[in-house]
Amino acid sequence: MKELLDRIGELTYDAILSVPVRWKITGIILLPVIILGGSLNYWITTGLSDWLSFLLTDVRVQAAMQAGGRSVTLVTVLAAAGSIILASFLTFILTRPLTELNTMAQQVAVGNVESRARVWSKDEIGEVAVAINKMTDHLVATQEDLERTNRRLDAINRVILAADREAEIHDVLFAALKNTLDVMRLKTGWIYLRDPERERFHLASWYKVPPELEAHLLHNPDDELCSCQQDLVLGQLQTGTNIRPCPRLENCSFADLRNTHITIPIEARGEKFGVLNLLCDKDKALSDDDFDLLTAIGAQISEITANAWLRLKLVEKEMARQALLESLVRAQEDERGRLARELHDGAGQMLTSLLVRLKTLERHSASADLRGDLNAIQNLVSETIEQIRELSYRLRPAALEQFGLPVALETLVKDMAQEAGLVTLCNFDLDGHHLTPEIEVTLYRIAQEGLTNVVRHAEASQVEIELTATAVAVFMRIEDNGKGFAPHQVPLEQGKRHLGLISIDERASIVGGKLDVYSAPGKGTALHVMIPIPPETGAV
Repeated sequence: MKELLDRIGELTYDAILSVPVRWKITGIILLPVIILGGSLNYWITTGLSDWLSFLLTDVRVQAAMQAGGRSVTLVTVLAAAGSIILASFLTFILTRPLTELNTMAQQVAVGNVESRARVWSKDEIGEVAVAINKMTDHLVATQEDLERTNRRLDAINRVILAADREAEIHDVLFAALKNTLDVMRLKTGWIYLRDPERERFHLASWYKVPPELEAHLLHNPDDELCSCQQDLVLGQLQTGTNIRPCPRLENCSFADLRNTHITIPIEARGEKFGVLNLLCDKDKALSDDDFDLLTAIGAQISEITANAWLRLKLVEKEMARQALLESLVRAQEDERGRLARELHDGAGQMLTSLLVRLKTLERHSASADLRGDLNAIQNLVSETIEQIRELSYRLRPAALEQFGLPVALETLVKDMAQEAGLVTLCNFDLDGHHLTPEIEVTLYRIAQEGLTNVVRHAEASQVEIELTATAVAVFMRIEDNGKGFAPHQVPLEQGKRHLGLISIDERASIVGGKLDVYSAPGKGTALHVMIPIPPETGAV
């Protein structure tokens, strides 16, 4: 029951509050008049007759009561009518500002932020109108700031997206220039880049340049610098956005373009990389926010250019390093071949001749002791000859040239494993694919270096080497069951770095391959080498 009464009370309260303001004001003014008129009429018809009965007869009292009741009713009606007129006037005065506030709020809600409420008076309603106008002004300012921020972020994001394509720098600059012109609603633009090492400018990119102006931009006799380029080199071009006259534009006649352009220096990290020039229509005015946005875009383009320059220098250095490595490896192989020939043809032949003469001396010697000494010397010379032959073979394996890579690897594994007492497992299958001499020598040297690491450092009892090939690449795997190591840590021994893995990696990279190392302490080590096979050296 209580809940029902509360619900009825809430509905009644809401119904009263939902009555329009004009009806509330009319009721506030009319209700006292009706109450007063009804009270007077009741008093006249009931209580006044007792007072008049002492002075008048009953007939006269009754007539007076009827006349007084009619008068009170007439006055009440007239007062009610006047109250309604007064209430209407007051309602108009009070509700007109409120109605305009409501209309203004609805217009702002649909996006017409230019709408403002009129301040009719300096009362509470006027103060509300002033507060709403201030709130709308703040809303407009906030919206403008948000639009500027979004525009700034959109422009910078477009430039960043263009740079993230990892394309050639001229393509990146073209995309950045196009996006900048689209965002800023400018007519045309171009970018000059400067080579800091050669002190020369070149036209790197341009967009929507008229043919007449394009001819002036492309034709630069004797590498003559324009005024903005000269000021950039001399350090007289201000950081940020500059408005400058251009002699190139003075020589051209454009009905819709200005004869001045916006110049933004492209400089970062102490280097001056070039200038960005933009043109706009004669009837287009740029605001301070536009200049700030262009300055931010210029800073982003400067960073992109600086990063591209660094990448270019790194690529050049890497190419120089790669060429140096290739020349060093070739020189090393040539030197090994020369030493092998000299040992075999020079020292080997001389020692062989010495061995023959010692045998001759032994046969003609009459002393048994001398023959024994000569025999011992012969054995020593024979061992030296054998060591020279072995060293010559290691420097230039004849089996690699005569019988191919698989046979040379089998001989290498057999000799090195026999010396170290290792158990070996070999699997060599090129599946009919032919390898270039350069790749064969590289794989042989990698196997030689890998097996040397196993013998010297792995403390292994078994080593497995596998060589396989496909139509596009050749793969080598060298795996041992030794002590292993942590690949992410550079092993040190007596203050010196192990250069074996570095040498293997560099040899593989010279022919376009790569090295992967899998190891862990106590888990052995596996070297996986992949070298691509050039298309012209595929399966035969």
